[in-house]
Amino acid sequence: MAKDISGKWVLLTGAASGIGREVCILLAREGCNMIPVDIDKDRLFSLADELESLGVKVIPKVADVTDREQISNLAGEVKKEVGTIDILVNNAGIGYSCDLRKTPDEVWERLMKINFFSAVYMTNAFLPGMLERKEGQIVNISTGQVFFPVPTWGAYAATKAALATYSECLTWELATLGIKVTTVFPGLIRTPFYSRIQAKTLPQKFVLWYINTLGSSPEKMAAKIVRGIKRGKRRVIQSWVNWFTYLGRRPGGVLYDLGGEGFALALCDRCK
Repeated sequence: MAKDISGKWVLLTGAASGIGREVCILLAREGCNMIPVDIDKDRLFSLADELESLGVKVIPKVADVTDREQISNLAGEVKKEVGTIDILVNNAGIGYSCDLRKTPDEVWERLMKINFFSAVYMTNAFLPGMLERKEGQIVNISTGQVFFPVPTWGAYAATKAALATYSECLTWELATLGIKVTTVFPGLIRTPFYSRIQAKTLPQKFVLWYINTLGSSPEKMAAKIVRGIKRGKRRVIQSWVNWFTYLGRRPGGVLYDLGGEGFALALCDRCK
């Protein structure tokens, strides 16, 4: 059953463009008060103006979510201004396409910082307030490539797979503490996310053409994410292709969840 999220405070990273921007708009239309976060100041404040026109409270924050000091400052500011947020959406991420053997160490580090560690840092900063209230929701945006990593996208898929593993384990660990965790697995989405990708070969160019021409729109993906938030779903899987690869990897999803929760109850420290 879908819950009423009107009046809830939502903090979303990577808010200025793509899926993040569309999720912000849809949540504002649901009546959520928004704290959009991005490193792109101009686009962020443009979004804030649009959100305010929808009649909700908006507090835009410019921050680099790979910088723990900035996140600590952000968490302090948010606590002073609104108290504890209700929903945290870890959406910030970047893409990268290259053979694994040709991927430099510094690229791996950047991908891990943005695609994985930013979500960990943000969760560590805002989860304590949710635990105090025994209420809240964390949404982590992973990728459908977790189920079928595409060659030349291995570094990106690996960092997002780390996020998915973290997120699903967090789902079970927090299940009895009143906190919901939603892991999102988008497929091929037409967003500026792919603008940094340089296609060199004809097949690579075809894939980018396919994504930008036939991929799903960020608006449709955002609508699925918002439905997942309202229904408290554990997973939002975009397309039949993603579902096919997901079920192929993980038959018996309910038993998988029960096993995960069972291990969490048995092994985790239940003290806050």
